[in-house]
Amino acid sequence: MDKPKILILSDYYLPGYKSGGGMRTIVNMVERLHHKFDFYIITRDHDGPLDKKTYSTVKIDEWNNLKNAQVFYLPKDKIKLSKIHELISQVDPGAIYTNSYFATLAIYMLILRKLGRIKQCNVIVAPCGELSEGALGLKSGKKKVFMWFSAISNLYENIIWKASNEIEKVEIQRIKSKGGKIFIAADLSPKAIVPEYQPGRKPIKNAGVAKMVFLSRFSEKKNFKWLLENLKNINNQLIIDIYGPLEDEKYWLECVEIINKLPENIQIEAKGTIPHEEVSETLLKYHFFILPTLGENFGHVFLEALAVGCPLIISDKTPWQDLENKKIGWDLSLELPELWIDKINKCIGLDNASYREMSDKARKFVCEWLEDPKTEDDTLRVLQYALGNTLKYNI
Repeated sequence: MDKPKILILSDYYLPGYKSGGGMRTIVNMVERLHHKFDFYIITRDHDGPLDKKTYSTVKIDEWNNLKNAQVFYLPKDKIKLSKIHELISQVDPGAIYTNSYFATLAIYMLILRKLGRIKQCNVIVAPCGELSEGALGLKSGKKKVFMWFSAISNLYENIIWKASNEIEKVEIQRIKSKGGKIFIAADLSPKAIVPEYQPGRKPIKNAGVAKMVFLSRFSEKKNFKWLLENLKNINNQLIIDIYGPLEDEKYWLECVEIINKLPENIQIEAKGTIPHEEVSETLLKYHFFILPTLGENFGHVFLEALAVGCPLIISDKTPWQDLENKKIGWDLSLELPELWIDKINKCIGLDNASYREMSDKARKFVCEWLEDPKTEDDTLRVLQYALGNTLKYNI
């Protein structure tokens, strides 16, 4: 019996690694559910919004069989309504999924749907944090114009929405058109993260020094400048290494100006972008993971950090809450910069025995979280509903 076809529109996909968690969710969904569905993916021919270099390891402007999915890489001059129409007609999907509210590929598909140019099937939209207050506040002019257009045109009428958590559900409800349905399904992670992990590979934690890592797309939304502006009253030695693409050069230069004025006991260095397969090995070298983000709908990198024993120091604008009570880190208000300094100083002051206890709890938390079947079941529920098979999941 043929498996149902699901067509995914994602601005970026493998072999890319620079575009963040939205892409990782698609990669993990294909890896975990390809035995139930045939996945077709339409994506761009390059890696991330700043990297315009065309992939050299895949065929451009044709379908590729890549890691359990059929993937079509669109060159820039082919990103147009007529080409999207052609590809959707070729696939003839049972359902369509997109991991963005604002992406051009998704918008073109929705316009074709609105005009009746493609066969009617259910469409799932996963905004992936794009509708949070922090995200909407960036480049807000263009976003407001598009949201106005989508509202008056009912572009998102009768859409199936996938929210990663209750917070994102509320964000969706603010802009949702008539009809449709909102499901809550956490973004899919891999089935295992560093299964061969060995605690002894973590660096020794001496009291008086802490090595922290920031690993993410470096942009205004990640709010690192705010952290730098508040890095005062730090006791002893703090090292923060930055990994990820520098998406906003102006913002980065503003950060450099602050970094150059920091006291000698605080060392901040940008280490560049690394392939995804090197992420865990890189995180393993650090004591803590730090990210003062303005908002994340999920945060795959948080799981990856915890999986190699890195407790988190993050803002409270993510689904990962109550970290201090779990003894795996802190989720802190951005309204309380002095609390950030207090916790960073606490991290610096920890000796190796105290740190190991916290690091081990971080690893244990991830292992238990990954073993929970609910996450995969929730995603299956959304896909099956879109395909019209609802009985098994008691909708």
